Amino acid sequence: MAGTVTVTGSWSDPYIGLPWQERGLTRDGIACWGLCRLVYAEVLDIAVPDYAAKVTSIEERAEVAAVFAEGTMAGPWRSVPEAQVASFDILVFRRAGLDAHVGLVVTPGRMLHITSGQDSAVVDYTDGRWAPRLSGVYRHEAMTEGPRVL
Repeated sequence: MAGTVTVTGSWSDPYIGLPWQERGLTRDGIACWGLCRLVYAEVLDIAVPDYAAKVTSIEERAEVAAVFAEGTMAGPWRSVPEAQVASFDILVFRRAGLDAHVGLVVTPGRMLHITSGQDSAVVDYTDGRWAPRLSGVYRHEAMTEGPRVL
């Protein structure tokens, strides 16, 4: 797949190749937000809410998107300038007019993510289909004293 990058010796290695499953939360089948939750729990020991579990309609998807929408930040997420991205920041992308896809920064320019019908992978988010869709970068408040690099 174009844009896929093999990163060796990274915290992301154990999360590459996981199978996609709508609203999935485990290694047996996972969605984009489930992947972020799994990494945050296992690598950072930070529990984050399961926003995606509540998504059953486009209206609810909009409510979940509002969590990351500029100006309506709620909970533990803080906006980060794109020029200051760090490992474990959440990248939010617009799909179907909503902030409805997320990935995790591995290194600046590379993200761990999963999308429908594909296994999780590390890809370049600075070009191709992802760059024009990037709508924001967010850091968990537990990480605001500085990013962890593992």
